[in-house]
Amino acid sequence: MQRSSLLKPLIGISVLMLVMVVARAVASAFGLKAPWYLLHELTVMLVPMLWLLVRVVPRLDESQRIGFVVTSGLFISASAIAELLAIQSRYWWFYEGNDPLSGLDLGAIPLEEFLSYPMLLNVPVLWFLELSHARPDESVLGEGRASAVVRFCKRAALVALGVAGVLIALALTSSSGAVDVTTPAFVDAAGAVRYAAGPKQYGWTIVQALGWAGTFWLGAAVAHRVRWKTLLIVAATYFPFALFVELLACGRGWWVWNSQQTLGVFAWVLPVESFSMYVTGALMPVLCFEWLKGLWANAPSLSPTIVESR
Repeated sequence: MQRSSLLKPLIGISVLMLVMVVARAVASAFGLKAPWYLLHELTVMLVPMLWLLVRVVPRLDESQRIGFVVTSGLFISASAIAELLAIQSRYWWFYEGNDPLSGLDLGAIPLEEFLSYPMLLNVPVLWFLELSHARPDESVLGEGRASAVVRFCKRAALVALGVAGVLIALALTSSSGAVDVTTPAFVDAAGAVRYAAGPKQYGWTIVQALGWAGTFWLGAAVAHRVRWKTLLIVAATYFPFALFVELLACGRGWWVWNSQQTLGVFAWVLPVESFSMYVTGALMPVLCFEWLKGLWANAPSLSPTIVESR
């Protein structure tokens, strides 16, 4: 793989992030208020996704195109539904003391929340396809190593399901008192924005455990054909990008995690679940794409005669 295939886009996104941080700092210095959550989405997230779409989509064959569209639709719709349920249970909330939101809502939820899904969820798959194009000679795992990966993933999926089951049991035995939706977020002595409301139910931790179960299950399903080295590069590069987005968001209070719906262990403003979220956020969409692509590649409509004629 040519180094420029990896370095140029990473340098570009790093420069874009720096520009946005400086712009926000300058605006704050002059006391200028702006919907930085929305502006951040339209630059740091939208620009990379559009760049990847323009480069990647024209190169896709039919099975890849269908796999990408279905994967995108599944994850965006599932995330939107989860968002509605999570906001209702106050898994997180918003603090506008630093930066205002746009004021545009969908079902009492800020528009910014819905805009983030297609960008954060599509980028890993598109980045994987871009890197795969730049690494055409990468081989898949041999039968023996693939079988070992399948065994590991199946066992890990069961462990993740077990952890989720234990946390669900703890949540069910906790106080069932109603969440006070008027509870405000606040700034603690260290300057971190905090939020705590409702009984201890580990809701966001359960979501992460189930996410790992799904990721490992998909990994077992496609272990024999996925390009693992490229997938690991995607995870290694996507993690700091997504972590930066969340660190900035939580640092400014664009969204604030409810400590009652997490384990309660924080690295400044980020719960430990955040560090899990952007690993599964990179791996799971790509593995789902590979699984779905395989379904359509083997479908009768994509017969060898049709493929050869393309």
